[in-house]
Amino acid sequence: MNSQSQKQIDDIMYETNEKISAIVNEIRDIRFSKMTENDKQTKCDKLREEFEKVMSEEGRKIEEVMKECR
Repeated sequence: MNSQSQKQIDDIMYETNEKISAIVNEIRDIRFSKMTENDKQTKCDKLREEFEKVMSEEGRKIEEVMKECR
């Protein structure tokens, strides 16, 4: 893997970390909030979906970088 590809993957990792950290922090805030349990569950479900979407998108980005290396 060349240095440009390594840099691209590093950038994707940093981006992924920022997005995932934001989702995790939001879930944590919801869990400790005074919302009803039903509201907490609804909001956390949406954030879990967002988490899955982020992971899928970031995985595709990594795959693209890896394809370019071949």
